[in-house]
Amino acid sequence: MRPLPLGSAALVTIGVAVFFAGACLDDGIQPPPPDTTPPSFQVVTPQDTLYDTDGDRLLDFELTWSDSAGAVDPAGVRLRSIAGVNGAADSSTNLLDVWRVERRDTLGLVVHETLENLLHGGANQLEITLPDTAGNVLVDTIAFMLPHGAFVKTIVTGVSGGFIPALGVTICPDDGRLYMTAGRNIVVIDPDSLRLLAVVYHPLASDALVKPLCVPGDPVLYVTETVERFHRPTLQWLPRVSGSFLSEGIALSRADPNRIYVGEQITGTIGLIDRSLNQRVGRLLPFAPTNEYVYDLAMLDADAKLYATRETETGVLVIDPGADSVIGRVRVGGPTWPDFGGTDAIALSSDGSRLYAAVYDGDPRGVVEIDTRLDVVVRTLGLPDYLAIDLALSPSENRMFVSTQDRFTAPSENVLADVAGWQVLQRFARPRPSGVIRYDRDVVFHPNGKLIFVTHDFDLDVYLSRE
Repeated sequence: MRPLPLGSAALVTIGVAVFFAGACLDDGIQPPPPDTTPPSFQVVTPQDTLYDTDGDRLLDFELTWSDSAGAVDPAGVRLRSIAGVNGAADSSTNLLDVWRVERRDTLGLVVHETLENLLHGGANQLEITLPDTAGNVLVDTIAFMLPHGAFVKTIVTGVSGGFIPALGVTICPDDGRLYMTAGRNIVVIDPDSLRLLAVVYHPLASDALVKPLCVPGDPVLYVTETVERFHRPTLQWLPRVSGSFLSEGIALSRADPNRIYVGEQITGTIGLIDRSLNQRVGRLLPFAPTNEYVYDLAMLDADAKLYATRETETGVLVIDPGADSVIGRVRVGGPTWPDFGGTDAIALSSDGSRLYAAVYDGDPRGVVEIDTRLDVVVRTLGLPDYLAIDLALSPSENRMFVSTQDRFTAPSENVLADVAGWQVLQRFARPRPSGVIRYDRDVVFHPNGKLIFVTHDFDLDVYLSRE
């Protein structure tokens, strides 16, 4: 485990001299065979299912090794993935070249996994190559299990007060910043460094801000409450959209880049916003006979269909925007309650073929997958003990994160699910002090797919996803 001390080296030298002297006297004496025993190593971490998400740290590896005929050559040590994120793509990669090495010397190795080179959730296998200075090499494997996701940290915004907590979150692709509504504030966060950048109060907002919307090429962030406008480069509020109503859901048209659809409160209608004119120019659907809220919207290509959820109506409305008519309703209550089933949040796949809805009231409760060609439920992921509140798809659409609320007195858990296998991969407890209501709502994945952001009361929780 250590290099030989000087005293030992001197003894070896003396022994060689004695050997040659003896050889002159007795040719029958042979030199001992060379020691070809390779070094050995011991894994300190990771052990099975052992992982570290303390603060911003990810998985830690610590190994110690022992010498054999010669000292271990730290520079020649290699660690590569056989089964894991680098295994199939580039199995020749030495992880020590891409991970953060804290220590690598003749005693051992301490290395930290990096976000750019995560291992998979589930089974992983690493190959270690350990040479020594005598030319001996050990090649062996390390096998271990990792969770599919982990809670990393809470970003505290400093916002407090008010009845309605954080309701919306998005990441704008052009500036790479995360924008979150919290009360009457926009909270700006760097999703890479997880640093809080700004909290900007809206002095004219009459109520809590709801959903933010990024529009490609537009420096303005559009935010529902009334439709507010936030200038991202200067972090300044601009005059709101003229004539806009109190609103909840918001979506960009996929036929007209100037048009934004907003789900309006009280009236139950869907407002039409013209960005170039900065004003409300019309609406879809007749006024509701009673107070009605349109919570979420999703749009197919060319605005062929608009999907909407409303507070007092069951299922998901299917709307033809061109004809200004409801053309169907997707029932999400399950076979027991086909005419019932409540959902607020929906998410559309990138190709528009599947729509996912978080069902807080149905049999079973959970998430449904809807075929948008037929507008029927094709799969249900049951979460019977919770109220599914919101959901988001990862950029690859292999994963889905679902935020939940408590049902009666039973504590709920947020959920990471595998979309293809249609199963829950990981559950995350939602701890809170006794008697305190915890409120988790909106969800967004980082564009790299490896971090997940969830609004939690007035703060933001960060989770790790190992696809």
